[in-house]
Amino acid sequence: MADLVAAGAPELPEGYFYRVEPASFRGLIRVSVRKAKRLGSASLGESVVVVAEHADELTAVVFGCRHARRRWDEAEQANRVRAYYGDHDPKGGR
Repeated sequence: MADLVAAGAPELPEGYFYRVEPASFRGLIRVSVRKAKRLGSASLGESVVVVAEHADELTAVVFGCRHARRRWDEAEQANRVRAYYGDHDPKGGR
């Protein structure tokens, strides 16, 4: 991951990593932000990138890392808002 961060990908906290793998169609890659678990890992945000739209493969992967990190941040923000879902009675009634 150090080479991706050196190329411009966002740094992740301890216990998190990027997974880069081929997508279902030729010329596409899937980049995901994952959290290491005791058994395996969990995907927190992902991005599919068209490699041909970028200058080289490394640029495409860094773009995917940035987008996957942004999607993870958006999901975390949506989870914080969910804490306020429900009825709120200012008078403390039913």
